[in-house]
Amino acid sequence: MVNICAIPPSALSQPVSAKVHYLLSGTFNTVFLYLLAFNPTTSSLSVHQKIEGEGPHQFLALNARRDRAYATTWGAPPSLSAWEVLQGGREGIKKINTVPITATSSYIQVSPTQPRIYSAGGPTGEVHDIDSQTGGFGKKLQELLYVPEGELEQADKTRVALRYGSHGIDLNLPRKQCFVPHLGHNSIFMYDVKEDGTLDLIADCPSFGTHDGPRHVVPSPDGSKLYALTEHTSYIDVYSIEAKSLSHLQRLSVIPPEKDGVRKSYRGDTLRFSQDGQYLFVTTRGMTTDTKGYVAVWHVAPDGTLGSSSIGTKEDPHAPLDRFETATSGGKANAIETFPFHPEGQEVRKDWIVLTDDIEGWVWVLEWDGKKIEEVAGVKLEEEGTGASHAVWLS
Repeated sequence: MVNICAIPPSALSQPVSAKVHYLLSGTFNTVFLYLLAFNPTTSSLSVHQKIEGEGPHQFLALNARRDRAYATTWGAPPSLSAWEVLQGGREGIKKINTVPITATSSYIQVSPTQPRIYSAGGPTGEVHDIDSQTGGFGKKLQELLYVPEGELEQADKTRVALRYGSHGIDLNLPRKQCFVPHLGHNSIFMYDVKEDGTLDLIADCPSFGTHDGPRHVVPSPDGSKLYALTEHTSYIDVYSIEAKSLSHLQRLSVIPPEKDGVRKSYRGDTLRFSQDGQYLFVTTRGMTTDTKGYVAVWHVAPDGTLGSSSIGTKEDPHAPLDRFETATSGGKANAIETFPFHPEGQEVRKDWIVLTDDIEGWVWVLEWDGKKIEEVAGVKLEEEGTGASHAVWLS
């Protein structure tokens, strides 16, 4: 039975209203999921509920209606869980089901066009059906292998394998493709999405540089470009997506030019588009607590390349529009998700970005106004030592 620990009303920074947006955050070192409430009117973020789950929940994903959430776990044995989101998060969440998988997963994506859930991590990945009655996990339709089949039994299937195995899975809907970045192979697996939603391998595309360790990828909205973030070198690579390969177009640095000599002190993490697709936000973490991370933002040109910025120089003509230094290294986090809705009544352009911190357990909301990234709200998760992993916008 799910144990929901409601936070006393006095702990909320303001009453629940139609102007409050709810988020769900996982952690790296507890079993709990946290429901958070963000009020942009008062620039405040607060803990709304704490839900006992099956964590540590390292990554979360939502369906298109945002009434179902799906979670990975670092717990044993390896599994994935599905949750019903009640009233946009205001009334909490309720567990639907848990399904076993072969190896600890790192990432989930839900198809908005057919009832399929995609996941990957370490030596394996999965394609699951979505149960038509509950919206939870249904039958496993396919298992993807990133080690020879004969070596799977002996392969590490714990979270340790996420450091050198598959680490993400993202659909390219316009072209019916799917991409899986693999740190250890230093490559990006390219798949066709078949009519039944299962995947057919097209190619294993090498990263542009050696020892890059591609970690996360996202395709452009029109499906013609792929943006890949490297964990080991903190670069953002832009590729043209060909029929059976990737053609490299650009390589840009997430960290400032003056940090190039200590590039190995950083670890690339996540990348996400703004709600309208005009901007790409990219993060990197510090390798140790002495090194702070960054959130960088680029303008996306009409041809899908990342365009020159107002702060560009002869040495760095494609510098990002802004680089925001995070308050901590980010630890295993510095993960972001952009606000997916168009805020009503805004006279000036604003994008909200949720940022998680594993070192001190903070979750922050950042704001991008087209010129500068600034922190507008933050909350520290309750227990000392709790590391926030990844948060998603429910409403």
